[in-house]
Amino acid sequence: MASAQSKPIGAPGAFVPQNALSYGTPGNPATAVTPATPLPVGGTVSVEPRREAFQLASSNTPASPATLFGGAYVLTQGCMTYGTVTLRYRGPDGVTMIGMVSKTAADSGGGTVVSFGGGAIVDVSLSGTAGCNVALSRVPQ
Repeated sequence: MASAQSKPIGAPGAFVPQNALSYGTPGNPATAVTPATPLPVGGTVSVEPRREAFQLASSNTPASPATLFGGAYVLTQGCMTYGTVTLRYRGPDGVTMIGMVSKTAADSGGGTVVSFGGGAIVDVSLSGTAGCNVALSRVPQ
């Protein structure tokens, strides 16, 4: 019985050998998994680190819609004057924003827990409020 021989794996250019674990985005060179470049976990592979918190409104000015990674989130808001603060998500038609949670007073329990699937797009609508700040923070898993 012949013993197996191991030969070094070499690849031209910036290619990673086919049997090495790697990650990357289309059109960019692959990154080999090493102690210095570990495999990213929990979300889409990206050059940017995934965001865990989103400021949906600041000083009563709503921010642009945010794309979420999915999971459990805590919605918190604080306003000088309350009207209605509505957390909305983009509906199945890809255009319409649908109200999910409406608040007319400050949270007494530290926020409201909401859950989203990966890739959900959310924003906040403010009506009759003043000095409102709204944040959506992902609960670590």
